[in-house]
Amino acid sequence: MESKSKVLIVFAHPEPKSFCAALKDAAVEILAREGHEVKVSDLYKMKMHLPLDKTDFATIKNPEHFKPQTEQVECNSKGFEGYSVEVKEEHEKVKWSDTILFVFPLYWWSVPGIMKNWIDRIMSMGFAYGMKGAASLAPRKAMIIYTTGGPKAFHTSIGMETVVWKLLNEGVFGFCGIKALEPFVVYQAAWIGDEPRTTYLKQFKAEMEKLDTRAEYVKK
Repeated sequence: MESKSKVLIVFAHPEPKSFCAALKDAAVEILAREGHEVKVSDLYKMKMHLPLDKTDFATIKNPEHFKPQTEQVECNSKGFEGYSVEVKEEHEKVKWSDTILFVFPLYWWSVPGIMKNWIDRIMSMGFAYGMKGAASLAPRKAMIIYTTGGPKAFHTSIGMETVVWKLLNEGVFGFCGIKALEPFVVYQAAWIGDEPRTTYLKQFKAEMEKLDTRAEYVKK
């Protein structure tokens, strides 16, 4: 089957038996079956725990005053040369991709820290964004897929959905020129029981079959 698109899955959950992991596995299965090329960055398995700091760079342009954005621009202007191996490899995956899926459990109205570190380090200045649109990741697409502990009514009542979706779909993807797709959320994943989880998984697989035509996120 001819490949349709190149999909990078950025996955952040410490437990391979979690429902979050089941969503990641389902995405890999269905997307490959539909003819997409798929790569997975399993952040916990890769031990991508380090935050953005000097260790991301082989050499520092200004050793007297470390400014991450300056160092990122310098490395990106040289085709990723000067980055650590793990950062360079993740840049190459993003560069390769057409679509990026972020799969994670919701932690404190946001992504897990390990995924935030990935965003800080890989969505770098001079690559993912720049001054006056000088850099961007257009025309890529991105989609957030996450699990929650609380029910949908709770998330809606306190505005959590709006905050999370704006943070990622507008604050990260939109800023980097990426077209955000409608999110997929599994509410109360750990508490709803096997039958509802099976229903969620069936729905998710059906939506992965139509990833190419998925609706764009509508700003809240």
